[in-house]
Amino acid sequence: MRLSIIVPTYNERDNIPILIKKINDTIDFTDFEVIIVDDNSPDETWRVAEKMKKEYPFLRVIRRINERDLSTAVIKGFRQSKGNILAVMDADLQHPPKKINDMVKKILAGNDIVIGSRYVKRGEIEEWGIIRKIYSKAATLLAHLFVPQTRITNDPLSGFFMMKREVIKDIQLTPIGYKILLEILAKGMFKKVTDEPIIFKKREKGKSSLGLGVIWIYIKHLFRLSWGNREIIRILKFTAVGLTGVFVNLGVLWALTDLGNVYYVLSAICGIEISIISNFLLNDLWTFKDRKKKGISYWINRLLKFNIISLPSFPMQLVVMGFLNEIFGIYYLLAAFIGIVVVYIWNFVANSFWTWKEPR
Repeated sequence: MRLSIIVPTYNERDNIPILIKKINDTIDFTDFEVIIVDDNSPDETWRVAEKMKKEYPFLRVIRRINERDLSTAVIKGFRQSKGNILAVMDADLQHPPKKINDMVKKILAGNDIVIGSRYVKRGEIEEWGIIRKIYSKAATLLAHLFVPQTRITNDPLSGFFMMKREVIKDIQLTPIGYKILLEILAKGMFKKVTDEPIIFKKREKGKSSLGLGVIWIYIKHLFRLSWGNREIIRILKFTAVGLTGVFVNLGVLWALTDLGNVYYVLSAICGIEISIISNFLLNDLWTFKDRKKKGISYWINRLLKFNIISLPSFPMQLVVMGFLNEIFGIYYLLAAFIGIVVVYIWNFVANSFWTWKEPR
């Protein structure tokens, strides 16, 4: 077994000496290497790392010129590495080196990927504000929604993970931005993934890279992966089915009320339930056909779940519409449209995560 630890850097000259010493003092086996991949940092991080090679012979330094992207830096490290186990961690001291030993043990126990997770029991984030936490949770939800393969972990956006080299063997990785793990989970060859709880430390030196540009790049990366795995197509199918449900609902309401002389409230109830059933049938046969289990009991179970999820949709839409109109004074048609969007998102997320749950 040989472990290669890839550390992408940009302006981390103050952190690198501390990190390398901690890795050296922590790892309890000898066959490993640390590869610093630096994007020609203005603060000459690469030069600081080069000077440390005499003291730490396991250290290797790659200096990239005219390139600046964390994910491609990591890929460069993968290609230059010699280990059959690959690890990735940041240089900002927020990832605890002492967890490397525990992660290696989990790899040797049969896991293909081990992810340093902030969102499992005993996992923690030090001194993040509420806004930053909301951003992180929202980004994780989007990853789980648009890239179902990521649902195997609670922290698909972690920058601290370890894997067998076979996971990415013969796989073309084309990530952008900072979330290389997202790309690996979407495309990699693996069967067993586990989380390792970590305490995500407060950054001691340097500045965080989070900004609007980083968020935009993440969204682009997410949609590109979602298009590649056709989850975007599933969302469009779900939308189309929802539109047919509107016509079914209104058609039944009109037919029962105008042609059948049924009291309009009863007609509305019938219209809602029939549209729910028609939406379920179309989604079961078309939108989620690759996820459903065969058998009448499974079919009934899915139908019941779909009904349960659909029940709060109408009051949810009214609450959102009323809240936006009465509290914020938003024009009622716009408020109603926002309410419909909220309900749509609720229906897709709940059904994707529960009714037609992605098999693991």
